[in-house]
Amino acid sequence: MNDLLMIYSEIIGKIADKIKGLPDKTALSFAVVKNGKADFHGMIKENGDINEINNNTAAFEIGSVTKAFTGNILAQLVVEKKVDLDDPAQYFLPFPLLNNPPISLRHLALHTSGLQRMPHDFESQPNYDKDNPFKNYTEDQLTAYLTQNLRLDSLPGEKHLYSNLGSGLLSYIISKIEGKPFAKVVAERIFGPLKMANSTFDVREVRTEMVKGIDEQGNFCAHWDGGILDGCLGIISTAEDLSRFAIMTSDLSDAAANLQAREPFFVDALVKSNLGWGERLILPQNIYMQGLNGGTGGYGASILVNRRKNCSVIVLSNIWPWRYMELVFPQVTALFIEVSKDS
Repeated sequence: MNDLLMIYSEIIGKIADKIKGLPDKTALSFAVVKNGKADFHGMIKENGDINEINNNTAAFEIGSVTKAFTGNILAQLVVEKKVDLDDPAQYFLPFPLLNNPPISLRHLALHTSGLQRMPHDFESQPNYDKDNPFKNYTEDQLTAYLTQNLRLDSLPGEKHLYSNLGSGLLSYIISKIEGKPFAKVVAERIFGPLKMANSTFDVREVRTEMVKGIDEQGNFCAHWDGGILDGCLGIISTAEDLSRFAIMTSDLSDAAANLQAREPFFVDALVKSNLGWGERLILPQNIYMQGLNGGTGGYGASILVNRRKNCSVIVLSNIWPWRYMELVFPQVTALFIEVSKDS
């Protein structure tokens, strides 16, 4: 029995109980990070039983956890003085935004641009594939939407509206600034330096076991590609690799991670948006949880960070995301609270 399972056996056991009704081959991979050291645990349902498994290097889609990477790249560019957070998005685009809305890079990273969750015409495109919805959305279609059909759901900077389109547009802008595909930017600036050897945007490049996603009906499902909007959900990664990213995120000497955390938009008294992250004050424990949940067609994931206590919890799964949020995430939050108390 590993250290993680021994220390938090009650919560781990509750998670195992929650997934007993899910299909065989349902798998979860955990990492708990304290003071720069990671412990791992895995579980899988096989023949009706929940068994322990060593899967910290198994690859899962992480969905919107990708947004933390997009925010970190933006923060790096700001630290390097290549851009300013208040630079207009329009300045970096090779086409005019319809009606010239005053959207800044800050707005895109904080989800305050007024852009809707997805383009209004996204699912009506002739090449739309519900089994891999982002894959076929092209740069030409993005350009056409932003130049001809764009409409905002609120004024830039006015309110928080979670937007895959906004995060995807930010990654598109970063690719223009850096002069290379966004996936290559992330590989050079984050995956390489942090030695995240099993992280990629391209399923064809996965060099470790790729865990198959399981959809709402309990069937193995297609991989989701991020396409032109890959900054909102494109990364495939492992618990081991994400523990390295979490350690960097908690490093109070890291200028980009610090900038991500200190640029807030206050959603309400307990919740604020940071550059690529969300942050919540958990009461009554007074624990600050900087984190993201992610989901694609057959995967649910979480990365939760407490920078004040230098600890993190990471969970990857091949559970349909809405089911993951219902069954697993409450216990993941409980685990995070206990880890924060112990740290």
